[in-house]
Amino acid sequence: MIICLALLLPCTASADEPERERVRLPVVMYHHISKDPARWNEYVISLDEFTADMDYLASHGWQSVSVRQLLDWYDGKFEMPEKPFMLTFDDGCDSTELYAEPVVAEHGFTGVVAVIGSVCQRFSEFEEHEPEYSNLSWQDAADMAERGVIEVQCHTWNMHELYPRNGCARRRGESLGEYRRALSTDLSRYLQGCEQYGVDAVPSIAFPYGAFNSDTIDVVRDMGFQAAFTCSELVNELTGDPEELFLLSRFNRPHGVSSGNFFSAWEENA
Repeated sequence: MIICLALLLPCTASADEPERERVRLPVVMYHHISKDPARWNEYVISLDEFTADMDYLASHGWQSVSVRQLLDWYDGKFEMPEKPFMLTFDDGCDSTELYAEPVVAEHGFTGVVAVIGSVCQRFSEFEEHEPEYSNLSWQDAADMAERGVIEVQCHTWNMHELYPRNGCARRRGESLGEYRRALSTDLSRYLQGCEQYGVDAVPSIAFPYGAFNSDTIDVVRDMGFQAAFTCSELVNELTGDPEELFLLSRFNRPHGVSSGNFFSAWEENA
């Protein structure tokens, strides 16, 4: 059974309305936060680095925007702060809840974590979790969504892989019909999981490995999603056109770079 999000896309402004002022919206992408130095790499940073990042952003006047607030802005129901940014966390690691969420809350920020449905399902079978290696269960995801500090979004049900399919991309030799059915079935399973376990997820998706094409966006839109995050490292220039919501760029945060040096890219892309 294929189910979709019962949500409507925000309306575009009419031709008679004045052109909306462009908004620069940088987005940072985290993965895992670890206390084990042996694990630090391009996608795993220390808790000290993450805390320093939040300190830097707060002290430099950046204000976080949630996915729901972003969608409300497109619908004319939210006013962007002077220096907006977004916090995203991919893969649904336990460290997002145990390490990141308290720091995010302490700074008055919000974020969104992208969970892999099949991984949530697997870790729902274990009572004990080890934050260095574990992922969120469905209950963890539901609890985070309810608290509202870090929202929950889709990272597919089971397409977080490089082979035989590269993320959400179309497989070699796969017909368009076969591809649409495979992606729709996968996303439907994720939505069913959210419904079954009471996860109040936002209608957005982070494409695994940043792999997607125009057909991907068509399917995602048809399934009721209203926004999609990529891995292109650019500052988003928002005009109010809802189509740009499906191409939201993000900067991956690696280990070993100071907060000042990392976030300077946001200014360099002005």
